[in-house]
Formats: sequence, structure tokens, C-alpha cells
Amino acid sequence: MGYDGNTANKFKMSKGLRTTLFIFFVTAFVIGAPALALYAQGYRINWPLEAGKKLIVKTGGLFVKVSPKQIAIYVDGQMEKQTDFFFDSALVTNLLPRLHQVQIKKNGYQTWEKNLEVKEKEVVEAKNIFLFPEPANIDFPIAEKNIDDFMLSPDKKKIALRYQDEAGLVIKSHDIAGGITIKLIDQSNFAIKDPKFGGWKWLDEKTLEIWATGGEIVETYSVIIDKTPPQIIKKSDTPSITATAENTTAAQELAAAQAGDARYYLADDGSVYRAGTGETPTQAIAAKMDIQPQTEYALWIFGNYYFVKADTELFVAQKNSANFEKILKGASANPKISPNGQKIAYWSDSEIWILYLENKNDQPTAKAGDKIFIARLSEKITDCDWFNSDYLVFAAGDKIKTAEIDNRDKINFADLAQISKITKQEQNVVARMFMNQNQKTVYLFANNTLYKSEPIE
Repeated sequence: MGYDGNTANKFKMSKGLRTTLFIFFVTAFVIGAPALALYAQGYRINWPLEAGKKLIVKTGGLFVKVSPKQIAIYVDGQMEKQTDFFFDSALVTNLLPRLHQVQIKKNGYQTWEKNLEVKEKEVVEAKNIFLFPEPANIDFPIAEKNIDDFMLSPDKKKIALRYQDEAGLVIKSHDIAGGITIKLIDQSNFAIKDPKFGGWKWLDEKTLEIWATGGEIVETYSVIIDKTPPQIIKKSDTPSITATAENTTAAQELAAAQAGDARYYLADDGSVYRAGTGETPTQAIAAKMDIQPQTEYALWIFGNYYFVKADTELFVAQKNSANFEKILKGASANPKISPNGQKIAYWSDSEIWILYLENKNDQPTAKAGDKIFIARLSEKITDCDWFNSDYLVFAAGDKIKTAEIDNRDKINFADLAQISKITKQEQNVVARMFMNQNQKTVYLFANNTLYKSEPIE
């Protein structure tokens, strides 16, 4: 079959059609090329358009860093990224500048969720996320039984354990890393007959001071734990440490604290004094406490911040402060410093707060001295500690719970355990606890028993 000229003419375009198509493609190129260029540079149509927002905007991003690995990142209900076995972080790009719902999920773990504001040409960060296992996946086996009380050493490496058995008073030390418990002192080490436990305190990470009473007699012993066997030293009676400030009379000590090589104490004139080794005590800060009679005081030094507890009221002053500021009523325990040394946690029966000791430049930013409200609970808070430098762990009512300190949007909480299930007691018990950050384990003290969780990771 031949191909003649008549057939070819059928496929020839008219001049008008060719012109129309040329104009169309040129127009499409003129419009499309810049649009593609803008798209490649991260510009998008901001739809649905929000009041007060631009129609054409440049996108932002979201950077997350999460423990454990192999998690899924959801933005506005859609899964955007997954981290793998090797990497614990991910970057989600091309997000419109607006509020986005972010969820971090992993099977067997409790979901993290927060609404975060993405801004044009900026990346919002959530770098300290920790997903906690479901409570059913965390066990709390027994570590020690029949304990009257415990006290953690300053370096959090040893636990002093107090027992009262048929033979009388017994004090032991439990090494957290090695899991070994040794006896330090018992009834036979005291000279007085039938000694009654009077009190104890850690002088440093290696030395425990213990005192007992018998009638009007008080015996005090220092036990050096790192000796084999532990070295027991009876202390002679010494008068309370006093100091004389310039142009003042002697001041009686009310509370003391150690910071570095110096000893600090709050005196009954309201001043805090510093006494270095071999030095004459001097006034440490200008701020003074209003000392009240029949009041029990405690003192802590964290960097340039001085914390004083007067009965159940907590006060703080910086080194250059003119006065002490009351920051909490109903303070039930001593404030605790975070593992990175940058924050202090303090709490009452119902509230938890943190105070920043240093400026924090990454998101969310904070300034030294900022006080951040974490939680207000209907259940009584009986103890609190740092899970790590970005999460708190606390006992409240019948639960052991955690809370993040990122106060953007809502605070994420997680349940670790139900105390009554651990203790096998139906009624709620008053529980104390602390965190061992190195082993990622929680120690719980309830019903004269010390429990230690499996590693939480």
C-alpha cells in the first residue's frame, strides 16, 4: 500500500494550530519553570490558608532524636519517617509553617505526642525523646528484704541499709554496681547498753556517720566503707561549729552542706558561711534568711545557687542575690540535681518543678534561673528523681511515673509500674525511690523491702 501526498496532507497542522501550540508551551514553560524552581527551593502553597498567613511560603522541617531506635515518626497522622537499627535520629522536611501534631511510636512502648510549631526556613527540634516500655514489660524483682530504712550515698554508688532484727541494730552497705551487701556495724560495736538508733548521714561517698542513744548518752561512729573490713572510728564529742563574722557575735550553726573542698553552713543570724580547710569562716552570700524559732533547716549548694529548706518551705538565692526567694510551699524532700548538673528538681506533695542552673541554648531554650512547672497531681508525690537529664521519675499514689521536662505544648507522662502489684499489697503504701542512671534501673522502697527494676531501655 503506497503513501501518497494526499495522506501526508491530512497530518499537516494549520499555521494557526501550530501558533496556538507554540504559545501554549511557551506559556507553560514561563509559568512552570519558576514554579518548579520555587518548589525545588522549598516553597509551597500554604493550603488550607490560615488567617494572617501568606499563601506562598517556604517550608520548614522537624528533627527528632529518639531512644530506643527503630521508631516511626508521624506528622498530622501520616507516617513520615522511620529510624533504623543504626541511627536514632531523622529529619522530616517540606512541612508547612504551622502547628503540627507529632507522634513517635514503637510497638511495646508508650507513644510520645506533642504539637510543635514549624516556622518558615527553620527546623524545629525534639532531640531528647525517650519512649518508655509498657508497664507490663517492666519487672521489679526484690533486691533486699526486712529493711527499716535506706540512704543513698552522695555519688549514688552505695546504699546504706538499716535493719532492726532480734539481735538489735544492724547497718549494712549495698554496692549498686557489684550487687554485694556487707555489714558495717551492729549492736556489739556500741559501748552503751541496748543502743537505740539515733540517726545517720553520709559525710562523703566513702564515709557513713552513725549515732545511737542510750539514756542521755549519745555515741557517734564514722564507718569508712572502702576499707576491708570496714573501719569503725568512735568520734569524740565536739561542740557545734561556730563562726564569727566581722563586727558580729558568734553565730550558731543551723544546717550545713559540702560543696567541693569547702563546707558551708546556715547560722542563726540568717547568713550562710563558707569554711574552707584551715580557713576562717566568711560570709558566702549577701542574702540572709529570716530565721524563725522552732524551725528545722536544711542547706544545699548547687553551683551559684543556695537552697534552704525551712521546715517545708523551700528558698533559693544566687551568689549575688540580695534576698532569698521562696519558691515552694510544702517541700517534702531535698532538691536533686540532674545528671548533667544543669538543672534542679524540687517538689511538694502535689507539684513538681525544675530550676535551670545554666542557660540552655538548644530547643526548647531556657535561661539560668528559669523555673519550669512540670506537674500538679491529685495523688500524693512521695519521692522524685532524675531518670536522665531530660526526664523525671517519681512515685505518686500507687504509681511510678515519668515526666519529660520539655514544656512545649503538653508534658508527656508515662506509667512505669503499679506499686501495689509490685508489693503484692492491696492497699496503697508510702513509697520512696531513686534512679540509677548508669544501669537504667529504678529502686523502689516500700513495705520494708527494696525492689530493683530491670533495665529500662
